[in-house]
Amino acid sequence: MPTPRFRLVALACAAALGFSACSSSAESSSAVSVNGDAIPVDAVEEELANIQGNERYRQSIEQGLAQQGLQMTVSGAGDGTFDSAFVARVLSLNVYYRLLEQEIEKRGLEVTEEDLDAIRPQAVNAVGGQDVFDAFPEDYRNELVRRQALTQELQQALGSGAGAEDARELFEENEDHFKGVCVSHIFASAEQRGLDGAEARIKDLAAQLEAGADFRQLATEESDDTAAAAQGGSLDCGGRGRFLPEFEEAAFELPVGEVSDPVQTSVGYHLILVEERRPLTFEEVRPQVEQELQRRQLMAFSELIDELSCEADVEVNPRYGSWMDGCDDPAVVGEVVPPEGPARSGAPAEEVPPGLTG
Repeated sequence: MPTPRFRLVALACAAALGFSACSSSAESSSAVSVNGDAIPVDAVEEELANIQGNERYRQSIEQGLAQQGLQMTVSGAGDGTFDSAFVARVLSLNVYYRLLEQEIEKRGLEVTEEDLDAIRPQAVNAVGGQDVFDAFPEDYRNELVRRQALTQELQQALGSGAGAEDARELFEENEDHFKGVCVSHIFASAEQRGLDGAEARIKDLAAQLEAGADFRQLATEESDDTAAAAQGGSLDCGGRGRFLPEFEEAAFELPVGEVSDPVQTSVGYHLILVEERRPLTFEEVRPQVEQELQRRQLMAFSELIDELSCEADVEVNPRYGSWMDGCDDPAVVGEVVPPEGPARSGAPAEEVPPGLTG
């Protein structure tokens, strides 16, 4: 399970925020420094202006913050001000981005024009679609694409990808794990019948089976799962992770050839018949194998970012707050804390004027 620190990084790596390239000129005061690499105040102001000027994007960010239980907005209450907690969030993401860039440079990785072209649709989707993306200035759009590409480049460098050779190798190393069940079911849909109606329906069908009705015939003629009904109720064979949790638990415990009692899931009620248990072929479980590869890749990325952030020398302009190190507690996110303290649910944030100086 990704740590809270990684969830913060994942937000950045999804191109939710990206910073324009910044100068290290002594004429610009530093907003934050990461291992001696300074991000000047004017770069932060430009970033905030880009976000504030894109109404649909700003609204989507504020909705996301609200869903996290944070009383935080992009803009402050006064004209020309920004929420200081949001500014701290932006700086936190910038710290992580800069750590990624430093690691990419250290590893000698390179992003080609072909990489940028390939990743561009992901950057567009990450900000909410083409219209939202196009509302940003061209330089900022290019920066969003570049950061998306850099992040992907580093993730791919950390280990196995999800290609055919990697997936097959993982499958062969863990063949015992990929055992499955071949099942059929009769389904009563809660969406179509309501939960009580679905329960009554499945109990009636279970009684018919008990009285000697043919499972295959009932599955074909009476099941609400029309796709499976066309196959006599068959759902084919699958491993763990393919079925709904309650369905999976019953299917893997049920003896071959027996029909289950009614099983409730999030979509309704089922009568399950286990046809066979057997090792699954690579093609049958390939989606699950590729998903596991991606999970391992993300965990490796998470661990690297944890390590880099704990080792980093981060200095924050006191006007913005300070850096809170989360190294000693995996439940704590390394982040920039605004002068009034961390943003918490129900805690109003102060305002920061756009023209900050060191």
